[in-house]
Amino acid sequence: MTSSDWVGLVGHLAWPITILALGVVLRRQIGDFLSAIAGRVTGVSVFAVSFELAVATEVSPPWRSRHTDADVRGLVIAQDVNDSYFDSLRQTLLATGSADFIVIDLKSDGRQEWLTSRLSLFTYLLSRLKGVKAVVFVATRGDTSRTFLGIVDASDLVRVLGQQDARLRLAWLQTEAEQVGRLVDDGALGADPLRVPPTVEAAVPLDVDHWWGGVASGTALVDPLYVARRFLSRMQWQPQSPIPPDVPAGWLQLPEAPGRPVTWEHASWIEAAHLTDGFLAPVVRPDDCLVDNSGWSSSDRVRAVASARGEFVALLSPSYRFERLVDRRALLEELGRSSVEAEAKP
Repeated sequence: MTSSDWVGLVGHLAWPITILALGVVLRRQIGDFLSAIAGRVTGVSVFAVSFELAVATEVSPPWRSRHTDADVRGLVIAQDVNDSYFDSLRQTLLATGSADFIVIDLKSDGRQEWLTSRLSLFTYLLSRLKGVKAVVFVATRGDTSRTFLGIVDASDLVRVLGQQDARLRLAWLQTEAEQVGRLVDDGALGADPLRVPPTVEAAVPLDVDHWWGGVASGTALVDPLYVARRFLSRMQWQPQSPIPPDVPAGWLQLPEAPGRPVTWEHASWIEAAHLTDGFLAPVVRPDDCLVDNSGWSSSDRVRAVASARGEFVALLSPSYRFERLVDRRALLEELGRSSVEAEAKP
């Protein structure tokens, strides 16, 4: 065998060995993804043909009411988050199936699209009900809509929003405790109805994860919009007349309506600057992306995504418009598995 033959052999083996090594190194971290991979990755042929990317699935709930101008992402009173106004949203939340990510479109600068309270609410609901793991932020830049701003883990987003506004976390704790808590009755109340033993005052929580699993599977018959309404009611305030002359910072007044008391909500509008220089900057990943090259072969695209960073990689157009999200962990795992299978063949 000549030296050129050896060079060619090494070149052919380098890529499979690299992917196999990555699969071995990351086997513990990505083991949990095995069950999801089979349904999303098809047409795998590492050495010969093409490779269909592990494209992540998006959920796109209808945010606007079909009957009014109300948009649940904005200043809507808690009582209006119900089936009459947002039945399509309710059906989306209750529909079977899972999704990997949601796109949060901030539109153009100066436009108010998402309140912090609503971003926390629906990120948490979708992570619980649909298994959403990632949030992709986009905005309009010039003539390009859906310009990619960054990716953030859903759990990190909920956590940071709660750190920014402690009322958000408290509202969730209260709402979940209301659903999964129970009062212990040791029989003492029957003997003496005027005496309340200490055990009755303490709420004993059931397993929150188990309860959410039941809601997602349909075994726990709870309307997700009811949960949303209870959460928002804890973020809103209807002061007694007269309205205080100096409302504390952090409160936004909801649009007034005839026959309804003046309502305020503790929230602020999300802006693109929050992702770059604000409180969301530490958790947003603007570099977990790749400009997709139309001239790439299937194997070129796989190599590019595998060499990128992050659990999820956003594929962008040349104008930086967000096109799709790829589950890079699933991709690496499938490449590693396929490489091992190929090596094992006689």
